[in-house]
Amino acid sequence: MRILINGLLQFDSGKTTFSLHLLRELRNIGYDFRPLKPVAGHNVWYSFSTLLRSRELKILAGNDALKYYDETGIPVEEINPFAILFSPPDIEKVQMNIRLYNELINAGVPVMIRYYDCNKVYHLYSSVFYSIIPDSIRNPLEEFLEEVHAMETQPEKIRELIDSSPILADNCVSKFINSNVIIESYNDALAPTTLSTKVDLVFAVFPGKVFLLQDFNKVIQLFSSPPWNIKVSTFIKYSKVLSWKIYPAVNVIDKSLIDFISNKIEEEEKYKS
Repeated sequence: MRILINGLLQFDSGKTTFSLHLLRELRNIGYDFRPLKPVAGHNVWYSFSTLLRSRELKILAGNDALKYYDETGIPVEEINPFAILFSPPDIEKVQMNIRLYNELINAGVPVMIRYYDCNKVYHLYSSVFYSIIPDSIRNPLEEFLEEVHAMETQPEKIRELIDSSPILADNCVSKFINSNVIIESYNDALAPTTLSTKVDLVFAVFPGKVFLLQDFNKVIQLFSSPPWNIKVSTFIKYSKVLSWKIYPAVNVIDKSLIDFISNKIEEEEKYKS
């Protein structure tokens, strides 16, 4: 059974919280699922604790990947094949130019990327980006670069790899797509990679609600853009949906939703047998 989780909002839809509870609830009724977040990015300034954990684990890991790792013990690189670490620029290093600062923030200043080809982990960086970030975070970042034996490359190569991240991540998605897997998209993208659309169930998460996109495979044929360039808020306008309530508590998921998924798993198992 393959389940895709995406979000209606660019930030704070609740995808990871929902996915973690779903993993636990399904495990409680005898179904083990693997979490998979193919592509993820986070900002070292606002999530500095992740750098500390990354140094401890000797691998770049973001907030969500760490939550899944702590829950399942599955290696970080298998949970999240492609990770991007961003930093804000130092305002003085861009001559106090707020317009340029905002442009750099919007484009992102990638101080490190890490990808896994399902064989080997690679950490890469460009020192060009380090020339414009705050000194207060530059030192611990440079120490981490040494600890993971990161390879230096040109800034254009970093951007190129980021642009290719859905393709690179699919090398690992292909390894797990035929198992029991919960795939989490990023931001409000419909799906993080092409193979991530080859699923049985798709849920769009919103604070207080989760929507099943019933005719996902049919509706996606209406779009010519890759799934990571399609917003969930656009897609859902064309899709039939079922909805369930979710709650800000320990038992976050409506039992009827767990029953619905359990029935789908049983139907799939009967079909395979």
